[in-house]
Amino acid sequence: FRKMSFRQDRRRHGDEEMETDAKRRRAPESQTELERRIVDLIMHIGEKPGQTSLESNLEKLVTLLEGELDKIGGRIIETIIECAKNLPDKLTIYSTLVGLLNAKNYNFGGEIVEKLVADLQLTLEKEKHRHAVNLVTFICDLANCRVLSLTSVVEFLEGLLEAAGEDGVPQVRSDWFVYAVLRSLPWIGVELKEKKTEELENLLGGVDAYMQQRSRTHVRILQVWTGSTHEQEEYLDCLHEQIKLLSGANWQEKHIARMYIAFDAVLGDALQHNLPTLAPPPHSPSSNYPLPHVVFRLFDYADCPEDGPVLPGAHSIERHLIDEELGWIIDLNEMNRKDCAEVLLNYTHKAAVPLPYVVLETIFSRLFSLPDSPQPRLFYGALLIELCRLQPNTFPQVLAQAAELLYDRAHEMQPACLDRFVDWFSYHLSNFQYRWSWQDWNDCLEADVLDNKFILAKEVLEKCMRFSYFERIQEILPESHKRLQPAKPDVIYPMEDEAHPEFERARHFQALFQEKRTAEDMIEELRVEGETGEGPEFDSHSFAVFFAVLLKLASKSFSHNFAALTRYHKTLKQVVATSPEMQQTLLSTLYGCWRNNTQMLLILIDKLLKMQILDCAVVVTWIFEGEDAQMEHSRQWLWEMLNNSLEKLGKHVAKCKRDLETLKEAKQRKMKKEENDDQEVRGDYVSSVISILQMDEDEAAAEMDGELLTKEAEVEALLESQKRIFLDVLMKFARALTTRLQEQGEAAEKSLWYTFVQGRMRHVFLAHESVIREFAKELEEQLAAKSDLDKRSIKVFSEFAALRA
Repeated sequence: FRKMSFRQDRRRHGDEEMETDAKRRRAPESQTELERRIVDLIMHIGEKPGQTSLESNLEKLVTLLEGELDKIGGRIIETIIECAKNLPDKLTIYSTLVGLLNAKNYNFGGEIVEKLVADLQLTLEKEKHRHAVNLVTFICDLANCRVLSLTSVVEFLEGLLEAAGEDGVPQVRSDWFVYAVLRSLPWIGVELKEKKTEELENLLGGVDAYMQQRSRTHVRILQVWTGSTHEQEEYLDCLHEQIKLLSGANWQEKHIARMYIAFDAVLGDALQHNLPTLAPPPHSPSSNYPLPHVVFRLFDYADCPEDGPVLPGAHSIERHLIDEELGWIIDLNEMNRKDCAEVLLNYTHKAAVPLPYVVLETIFSRLFSLPDSPQPRLFYGALLIELCRLQPNTFPQVLAQAAELLYDRAHEMQPACLDRFVDWFSYHLSNFQYRWSWQDWNDCLEADVLDNKFILAKEVLEKCMRFSYFERIQEILPESHKRLQPAKPDVIYPMEDEAHPEFERARHFQALFQEKRTAEDMIEELRVEGETGEGPEFDSHSFAVFFAVLLKLASKSFSHNFAALTRYHKTLKQVVATSPEMQQTLLSTLYGCWRNNTQMLLILIDKLLKMQILDCAVVVTWIFEGEDAQMEHSRQWLWEMLNNSLEKLGKHVAKCKRDLETLKEAKQRKMKKEENDDQEVRGDYVSSVISILQMDEDEAAAEMDGELLTKEAEVEALLESQKRIFLDVLMKFARALTTRLQEQGEAAEKSLWYTFVQGRMRHVFLAHESVIREFAKELEEQLAAKSDLDKRSIKVFSEFAALRA
């Protein structure tokens, strides 16, 4: 499943070394060398088939380990448990290994069982839920290998289900325990059906009862498509249906490699152990649990070739296991796209499934995963290109089919996912000479500007222009599709026309720039006599002309723009500090000059925020209320700017909080050092010298206290400002939706505008989930207090709040 193990060990020993290991004559090994060799053998067992079978290699490994249990038994146990946590694709190999060792050494079996439960306890306390799920499944499979009694495993699963029924805990916690039980049943279901039928029925009945009363408010915010046409089940609902179907088939499946069957004669006589009691950690307000997700489906059996393997049904357990295993491959090889693509194409069950279809569905499920993708989204684009390179006769065609399906469903796609589709598809086209059959997208040409298909096509072409150049896009686009063509990304500067009313003023500023006047000189040029006489005043019209001229002269490149902003930073900072209106003027001027080059707009606004010339709150106001921005509400760049601004604010807050923690730690270290110094015995002379030095230390301590108080005040003010800005953003969304509902009634909810704006509201909630969660209670109270808001306009908040409820 991997090119690198979970320990990032690039040496590949595996079964080939196992075959020759017994034949080698070695010099006596040190214990460290012995441990390293045995750890390597355990980690890589089953990875590279050799001339002998895996069963034979397992027997050889057992013989080797049995002789070393007295010396390094603890290290062997630790390695097996780590492998069970991190290499779930080989779980049945390790459970069989433990079973064979237990059959030969009962005490070893008892030790690993105790350590396994202790490790699961610690893993749950550390909130490493993915590892914990793997350990739960491993424990269940140990019953198949006669290491654990079936009764104790049933009690273990009942304990997990009991934890799911605790009162006063979030649903996400209960969901995890139910998921852990359901996910382990494909491994142990047959054994339970044969020997513990009543207990199995009780377990399934408990799960059914939980699923019936479970809330599903959160599902809508996580779905890729807003309509109900396409299958998009919530993950626990889907797994529950898959388990019910498996139960109806008497738990018979053909996917899990049950290694222990080959050793049934040996394992059948082994003595079994009982599991120690597991005490799930109690819930606390700071506890974190995995967020729910929606199972992404793109293909069904009808999309696949008739002469190839059949795609398993959506509710077959095989589909779940395939999705999970392909996901493990991606997770384990995420640092190297080439290795990842190669391992995906050599998937163990590739002969039994339509490989390109299941691989692409898994990759797109991760690309469109909400709130965020497990890996950086660029990784998926690079991985898809690598797959097309390795299999040029199959993957490009299936990928084109996937792109067409996604386009067909784009009208119902969440805006957050539509943005990701745009980013991936434009990147992909840039690597294949922008070849695409644009005629297949003809239906978007007459669509409304808020129709997702039109937005998709227009944004893809604009992103393609960023990767290439304007004339290239003109070449690839058919004449009939000129409505989609982006504008030429040049700076707009109408003041070159002598008839323009600001021509003379612009020429004056241009001369000043060419004379390389300083920032201070420009401040004086912009200053006007104020009526109040209190502080400097500036004319917004002059400032707009000044900034437009600056942008025109610096329009040659990004670096020219950055240099100009840096040179006149003081001018810009002092002028915009006089009022928020000046910041609005700056934004409007920037938009007026660069509205045909949205990449330049985004980069310059980001730079102005970083230089603290622009304030995030002003950017938010301009996006929602600015006349210029109103025309751009269907464009991706505007919402990208909103989320970038909020994210930059969040990073600034996080940095200040880290600085505050550093100061607090420094003060604690200093206080501890002073306490230790005071406890030392000193002579009279030493004490007198220290008294003199103490005066300097007191001054330093006072300075540190002052710095600490200043930083605490700064962080407190920033947190309050951040909260206020987010509340303002979400309230602006709610008011806009309420206004539309009041104007159009029930028809509003079905309109393109309403769906789009509500989708963008969901996008903000998801993109900043961790920040908004911190003041969700206060937001809920404020929304409840606004009696003028239509309840439907704040439905998104209910969906968001339910994510961790």
